[in-house]
Amino acid sequence: MLQWIGLLLPAATFFAHLQIAYVLVPYACTTHQDIWVHVAGVVSVLLAAGGTLAAWSTWMRGGREYPGEGEGSLPRTRFLGATGLGMGSVFTLILFAQWIAGFYIRVCQ
Repeated sequence: MLQWIGLLLPAATFFAHLQIAYVLVPYACTTHQDIWVHVAGVVSVLLAAGGTLAAWSTWMRGGREYPGEGEGSLPRTRFLGATGLGMGSVFTLILFAQWIAGFYIRVCQ
């Protein structure tokens, strides 16, 4: 289960954050309160980082080696851990950059 969490949670968090941010921006602009946009940003960064940590844990349990072409569950575990670690890192950095941009670009601009 940890393998799939590490692989899918950061990507799912990115797409959910994208939709939630689109819903929150009109509300934040009309009420002049952008705190909920920042809360969504922080929560999404934390969720994506948690998925990345799950992928890292999966990769560590698989022996910290690059995936090979062998048979069995160990190469699959290594593959899912390494792929989840790479994707999770990218999605976490993208979400962090989007959250930081919210401090410089106001919601009504």
